[in-house]
Amino acid sequence: MKTTVSFALRTCLVLAVAFGTGCSAEKGAGGKMVDQHGKAVEPIPHPEILKSRQVEFINKTELLEKSGKLAVTGWARRPLVRFRAERIGADAKRVKKWEHYTFYGGRYVGSITISDIATVGMGSIELFDMGTQKEVLARTLMVRPGVIAFPGDTTGDLEFRKGSSFMVIRKQNGLRTAEFRFDEREGGETIAGKMVFREHGSEALAIITPFEDPLHFFYEYKVPSLSVEGEISYRGKTYPVKSGESYGVLDWGRGAWPQKNQWLWAAGGSMMKGKLLSFNLGYGFGKNPGSTENGIVYRGRVHKLGRVVWKYDISDYKKPWSFTSDDGRLEMSLRPAYLLHSDITLAQMIGFLKQLWSLFSLSEIMEIVSTEAYLNKVIGYYSGFVVLDDGTRFDVKDMPGFAEVMYQTW
Repeated sequence: MKTTVSFALRTCLVLAVAFGTGCSAEKGAGGKMVDQHGKAVEPIPHPEILKSRQVEFINKTELLEKSGKLAVTGWARRPLVRFRAERIGADAKRVKKWEHYTFYGGRYVGSITISDIATVGMGSIELFDMGTQKEVLARTLMVRPGVIAFPGDTTGDLEFRKGSSFMVIRKQNGLRTAEFRFDEREGGETIAGKMVFREHGSEALAIITPFEDPLHFFYEYKVPSLSVEGEISYRGKTYPVKSGESYGVLDWGRGAWPQKNQWLWAAGGSMMKGKLLSFNLGYGFGKNPGSTENGIVYRGRVHKLGRVVWKYDISDYKKPWSFTSDDGRLEMSLRPAYLLHSDITLAQMIGFLKQLWSLFSLSEIMEIVSTEAYLNKVIGYYSGFVVLDDGTRFDVKDMPGFAEVMYQTW
């Protein structure tokens, strides 16, 4: 064993201790470190290990003041906060809206999304095969911003349509049903299917986060307690997402964001004593929030957590990740089985040029292709323990779930 360590490696080890991440021996400019893909990234610092504020709202309230500033910050067990888009005071290019579902647990995992990031509206679907470790399909259709009519609350139906292609999400009686068909007439091969996301209980995590700019904000509704079933047809084959082995999480968001952002997000779920036990974890963006995104959901009730420290190795994202709450009520390790890596840069955005050219002016296209998104998302299995509010402990072994680290310029 060598007894000397290079300066770069020593620096990296210090940063790993300070930030709670792993590292590569190579160090880039500006304090960045080079990850396993050769990308220079700035590690996301872990939250201070202090007892965090958890401001809970129990009554309906307005999200924004008439001035456009946040009226509240904190969290609620239900989406009690009223979002009125007409009160947004930020530049229209900073306004982001989306409804995203990640599903996992069975052989086929993936996501469906409808979004408007102010420069472009999108409907997208992804599917991956855990058995072959390969992508089955990934398709994004684009429309002009403002075309998609997003509801102001989490219960409203949502539709994306482009020509003969569509993605429609209906909500009724605890079910969120997504039906979709991306037709070959919009380019690419036909993708069709139906996914049903069943809510287990009425409580979830509604979180309001401020940013440094007083007109920027994020209002999110995370529902990790979903079971999933459905099927997707593509190239003459049907891919089943089976009930009893597949779970999901809803990420519903409305906000005005700064141009550059970063975040960490994780979720998992499985049946425990005949009921769905799930969790949501995340942080990395915003300033002085009144709450964390961290919580356990069991038997339909949220058991709120304070800060959670993440540790992962950017030199190899498929090494185990660890998660430890400051109150000792969650300690988990994630064993990755699949790494979803995406680096959307100018070169890759050129691949959408045919769609963009038919919808946007040259100046608008230049703005759209300046978007960057660098994602590393591991899908795998959690082991460890969680403790509910009443002290009940659940030992977790091989619970399916995922964790991601994202760097975004939009």
